[in-house]
Amino acid sequence: MIQIPRFALSAFTLAFGIYHALLGISNLSAYSNTGFAVIALALYLVSLIAAVATRPGLRLKTGIAWMVLFASISVPLFVSAAISPENTYGYTTWHVSGIATVMAILSVRQHPYIAWIGTGFLITQTLIWGGLDLVFSSGVVGAFLLVLAAQATATLLARSAEAAQEFLEQAVATEAATAATTASRQERQARIQETLAESLPLLELIVKHRGNLSKSDRELALLKEHELRDQIRGRALMNAALTAAARKARKRGVEVQLLDDGGFDDLPANEIEEILSRVVLELDRVKSGKVVVRASRGDSWRLTMAAMRKGTDRPDLFLRL
Repeated sequence: MIQIPRFALSAFTLAFGIYHALLGISNLSAYSNTGFAVIALALYLVSLIAAVATRPGLRLKTGIAWMVLFASISVPLFVSAAISPENTYGYTTWHVSGIATVMAILSVRQHPYIAWIGTGFLITQTLIWGGLDLVFSSGVVGAFLLVLAAQATATLLARSAEAAQEFLEQAVATEAATAATTASRQERQARIQETLAESLPLLELIVKHRGNLSKSDRELALLKEHELRDQIRGRALMNAALTAAARKARKRGVEVQLLDDGGFDDLPANEIEEILSRVVLELDRVKSGKVVVRASRGDSWRLTMAAMRKGTDRPDLFLRL
């Protein structure tokens, strides 16, 4: 895509605007009141420079935009006081195209309402001053079309800026989600490796004794088996706090199942931690029976937790978070 430097574009616009002032200067002798014509030229140049050269950003500051409008409104008043409509010839009505240029700049710089106020005043004042005879000879029609074209350009620029901002936000969100997924995957892999490393001595012990383990070793082996299952089926549920709470519960004789069915896939990390903190708190209170923790997809809740004991009609605990 071809990009035009901001300075070059501003310089071209300023040069185009100054061209109208030069036309006015070259026709100063045609004005019956040269002083008013000079004031009009000065006000025009001030408004032009303020509209073009004020930075940063595309949108012009609102205060400066209103100042440009007031200065631009004054220009046709001084020009009409400097010359009679019957004596207009050549480029004595330079101000029509000049003010239209300034209004077009305001429109492009995201002040369309102010631009149309100035354009409406310019057209109305010109028609009151010179009548319908000046509609085509003064350039009023061209002024209207110039501002209209600038309005279309401003709309396209605004939409392009919005689209670029949306694309940037989506890109940032995608990158953040990818980073979070990668970090989560790496964390799970690290926990699996850690669990396998802890299990290796136990596996060697099982091989050494040919499966004839002591009661404590059998309990430890069972805990390791459950933890390996948790790493495979629990996925996003497996943070350090819940892993430790599940181990403590199993040592108390509680059967714990951790199942991740994708309920946390699109959830921010801070919300996941908040939900799992509640699960840890409730799990620490369970003394016996079976606990099932499931992160489900497609429901209005993210996670369910149920604690049950044999011989009871209803769960001791049932949560939807």
